[in-house]
Amino acid sequence: MKIEITPAIVVPDMSPLIHLAAAEQLPLLHEFGRVMVMDIVAYEASGDLERPWARDVAAWLAKGQEPGSNQPVEVVKTEIGEAYRLARQTDPGFKLQDAGERAIRDWLVDTLPEVGGPALVIYEDKKVPRLIQREQLSDIVVVATTRAVLAFAEERGLIKSAEDVWNSIIKRAAGANPSRNVQVVQPTRSP
Repeated sequence: MKIEITPAIVVPDMSPLIHLAAAEQLPLLHEFGRVMVMDIVAYEASGDLERPWARDVAAWLAKGQEPGSNQPVEVVKTEIGEAYRLARQTDPGFKLQDAGERAIRDWLVDTLPEVGGPALVIYEDKKVPRLIQREQLSDIVVVATTRAVLAFAEERGLIKSAEDVWNSIIKRAAGANPSRNVQVVQPTRSP
C-alpha cells in the first residue's frame, strides 16, 4: 500500500481525531505534514466534553495552538463552522449533517491552492472520497482511512504495529471504519 506522495497538509475529519485520541496517537498526525483542522471538525470532536475522548482532542487542539508549540495545529475558520457556532448558541442540540466533510471539501477547493498541497485527508465516513473526487481540485489530495494512515505510519517506522494500534481503537471506539482505503485524487483543473 505504499503511497509515494508526501503531503504538505494533513486534514483530519472528526472520527479519525476521536479514534486516534482513543489510542493516544494524535501526535502521529504531525509526522505526515502540517496539521489543519476545520473549526467545525474541532467543534464536533471536542465541543461536548462529556463525549469519550473529547477532552483529549480538546487538550491536543489547545496545546497545538500555543505559540511555539512543537506540534502545531491550525484550526481553520470556515463559514460552516461559524454558522454552526451561531446556531448552537440558540439551540445547543443543533446538528448539521456532514458539516465537517463539507467544510473540508470547501477548504480543499477554495484554499488549498493558496496554501499548497498535496494534502492528506483522513476520514471514516465512506462519503468523503466521493465528495472530494467530484470537485475541481488543482492539487493532489490523498484520502485515506484512519486504518490506512496507521499502515503508512508502520511503513515509515513511526509506530511498531498498525494492527496493535487499530485493535486498541476498535476496543474503545465502536463504529471505526475497518477498511484500509486509500485514494489519490489527481488535479482536475490547472491552478
